[in-house]
Amino acid sequence: MQGVAEKLYTVEEYLAFCEKNEGRFEYVNGEIIEMSGESVAANQIAGNIHRYLGNLLEDQPFIFVQNAVKLQVKNGKAFRIPDFFIFHETGNQKKYATEPIFIVEVLSESSINTDRVTKLAEYTQLPTLEYYLIIEQEECLVEVFNREGKRWYVEFYSDINERIDLPALNIQLPLSVIYKKVQLPTPTDESNSPAA
Repeated sequence: MQGVAEKLYTVEEYLAFCEKNEGRFEYVNGEIIEMSGESVAANQIAGNIHRYLGNLLEDQPFIFVQNAVKLQVKNGKAFRIPDFFIFHETGNQKKYATEPIFIVEVLSESSINTDRVTKLAEYTQLPTLEYYLIIEQEECLVEVFNREGKRWYVEFYSDINERIDLPALNIQLPLSVIYKKVQLPTPTDESNSPAA
């Protein structure tokens, strides 16, 4: 991710900038940051979750978005673009969303620190958020941060046969769905790779 210019922007200038320019841009501390493109695997993972949860929860008062909708964080001082998220219908602000309940970020080399540290801190301050999933695209590994009252807990899932329990949504999300048709290295691939 890369800053667009040296000046600091207001929220209104950021939203106007996004209207006039193609691409995906986040907004943090007055800076407009262009988002890098994503891999096929990252998009597949977000799409798999989108389809599965969208079908299970289609009659609930939620909106499901992938890869392009801005999410307001830090009390309106920043906007992020998660790989996938679900928010309450009352959080539809037309140009951006508020009131998320479920957020997914798929890790890449360029986003690992931002997703695991910066966004984790920002997202867990959102009062409506129940789940934040950080998903590896190079291996079967999902970190699930879930809210229990005022505290956050993390669980790790690495078996393709496991299911992530999401009691606030009254559903389970199988890892086999998350990684459906995603090309992951096989144990044979890893054993044939050169030693470090």
